[in-house]
Amino acid sequence: MRSFDFDLKALQVFVMTAQTGNMTETAKRLGLTQSSVSQTLSVLEKGINARLLDRSIRPIGLTIAGRYFFDQSSHLLSQAEQTQRVIAQGSFEQLHLVRIALVDSLATALGKPLIEVVKRRTENWTLTTGRSNMHADALLSRQLDIIISDDALEDNDDICRYPILSEPFVLVVPANFQVCGGAEPSLQAVKQLEKELDFVRYTQDSLIGICIERYLKRLAIEPSMRLQLDNTFAVLSMVAAGIGWTITTPLCLYQSGIGLDQVQCLPLPAKAPLHRQLTLVCRRHELGDLPQKMSEDSCDIMRLNFLPELEKDLPWLVASINIG
Repeated sequence: MRSFDFDLKALQVFVMTAQTGNMTETAKRLGLTQSSVSQTLSVLEKGINARLLDRSIRPIGLTIAGRYFFDQSSHLLSQAEQTQRVIAQGSFEQLHLVRIALVDSLATALGKPLIEVVKRRTENWTLTTGRSNMHADALLSRQLDIIISDDALEDNDDICRYPILSEPFVLVVPANFQVCGGAEPSLQAVKQLEKELDFVRYTQDSLIGICIERYLKRLAIEPSMRLQLDNTFAVLSMVAAGIGWTITTPLCLYQSGIGLDQVQCLPLPAKAPLHRQLTLVCRRHELGDLPQKMSEDSCDIMRLNFLPELEKDLPWLVASINIG
């Protein structure tokens, strides 16, 4: 992190001078001498290499750069005052801000119920979705506080992990397509499928895409690179349209909104299974019992909402799903 050419005291002197238009009045209000106010402002302008004040007019005015710097300085001082007030009060029964990120496939199943849990324990919060690898980087750089991801950051020691869901990957083909081997395709059937239909893949910069590509490579299956899409809805829409086949997970299928009357879901070859683990990940000792409570509620939501859907539509998958 770079060092700054100003501090909060200098910002306070600058903002007060802009508001009063007079260095003597600024000195009086802040308990300083007029000379120290003048020196502080000069050092500030020199440090940021910009003229902020127009001293040729009375009362003192702002330059164009000064107008921008005034707005930013006022915001920073307001945040500093709020921080000081909260610390002085010591009111930490509630977390003040929690930033959460989910994999896209969890947003539909967990989004609203999780928000209700977070709202009861925080004053402010944010929830985003997107690429798991970006979430992991943001957690480590303190841009996020909690992630639920297929990247559990196993190589990092100062991390807490709460397992949420383990699910198998499945084969998805067009509804009316006949796969060799029927309801339990063999490895040879998958290789034959690759010759008959295009493979609809996730983009290779996503963790789910990377995982599937490694799996195919391990099986010596090398589909063409014709179709690469960045979300499950797009991937499964292509399959539903009869354009190709794909590999995804039950939760992704559930989240996509593509009906099972539009596609056919089959297990991967029994001799070559593939699983995905979703984990709630956070830094240690910072968020009280919120991560544990979120993980417990997430598992409860999956049991209440996700498993019954599978039991109804794809009962053969239920035994291979592990929650918590």
